[in-house]
Amino acid sequence: MQTLKTAAIVVLLMTVLYGAYVSMTTPPDPLPQGVESMLVESGLDDFPDNFDDFGIDSGTLEELAPPKTVASNSNGMNPKVSGNNAMSFGAVDQTFADVGSDDGSAASFQLSDLDAPQNSPNRDAQAARLPDVGMTAGSSIRPDPNQDYPSTGSNFSLPDPTDAMQADVPAKTSREADLAAAGLANAIATADRQYTSDRRREALATLSLFYETPNLTSDQREELLIRLDPLAREVIYSPEHLLEQPHRVSGSETLMDIAQKYDVPWQLLANINGIDDPVTVLPGTDLKVLRGPFRADVDLGNQELTLFLGDLYAGRFPIGVGTDPVPRAGTYTIQEKNSAKTYYDLSGNPVPPGNPRNPYGAMWIDLGSGISLHGSPQADKPTDQGCISIAGNYSRDVFGILSEGSSVTIR
Repeated sequence: MQTLKTAAIVVLLMTVLYGAYVSMTTPPDPLPQGVESMLVESGLDDFPDNFDDFGIDSGTLEELAPPKTVASNSNGMNPKVSGNNAMSFGAVDQTFADVGSDDGSAASFQLSDLDAPQNSPNRDAQAARLPDVGMTAGSSIRPDPNQDYPSTGSNFSLPDPTDAMQADVPAKTSREADLAAAGLANAIATADRQYTSDRRREALATLSLFYETPNLTSDQREELLIRLDPLAREVIYSPEHLLEQPHRVSGSETLMDIAQKYDVPWQLLANINGIDDPVTVLPGTDLKVLRGPFRADVDLGNQELTLFLGDLYAGRFPIGVGTDPVPRAGTYTIQEKNSAKTYYDLSGNPVPPGNPRNPYGAMWIDLGSGISLHGSPQADKPTDQGCISIAGNYSRDVFGILSEGSSVTIR
């Protein structure tokens, strides 16, 4: 029995030794041609016997490989797949260049192009993506101790951010001007259609919004005003009832009573309706009325006074700007109106109304703080004496339009 056990152990040992001998003396299977060529080109012809030196645990290729995924092309469709949804590679040495695109042609970008010669067409096609840096892999950049490098001067300073802001102003202004011009063109076209269909009040309202638009050229402003001025005359100052329903005079009403009700001067209603006697108005008469008060905008730079009825443009008048006192920008409320006001010159001497040296003419409107709107001793043009002057003929109209309590803005 002991002899049989010994014989079995000897046979087992000989089998193990023979297997070890065969394993050590039998050459390994040759690598596929593509893989072998890749190893030779990359300098890894001495392929390691195992992966221990790389810190990779031993295992099967299935265990080491990443999970298989299916990529989508640009239109959201899945690419060609075979078998278990892996991309179809025909052989171990197949590259990305061999994988057909969706239309069956070769892919436009090949990994092999990265190692193409400098004069290769494929290398030129990839020049923008991978510029040649003129260094071999693994080389380091070392400065030349004999080379002079430029340095920042001692007078270097950070740029002023306000310069950049100021540089943007012209472009921004140009863009705003373009938008304003486009808006004005649309408004004019709309107002012209409204005027043609006898909707004059709507046309006046449409264009009034653009009167104070900045950055308009002189031609654009002129095109706007040749429509606004006649529209204001027809809608506001003509006897046509385009703003309010006619007011029928009762038996006990005077024109002053009606004007007070609508918050406008009685002179304005008298001028519009052609009434000579404001006290005696025939009962039952239908009067054109306006719902005030008006307001005024004084532009010192352009020397112009503009009237508004609510949001509606209501006419403009040239002005003269004096220094007695110098008008100051701000918003004022009319305190008092007078058709005959004594003027006191710089020496304190009084100049009575009607005197050619009295700059107030036939109108004086007190804005407070010494600031005033006034007429002129000349009928056809304002004067540069006094404060803010309006030509004599126009001053009577302004006197009859603005009320005590009206707002006046000076800018």
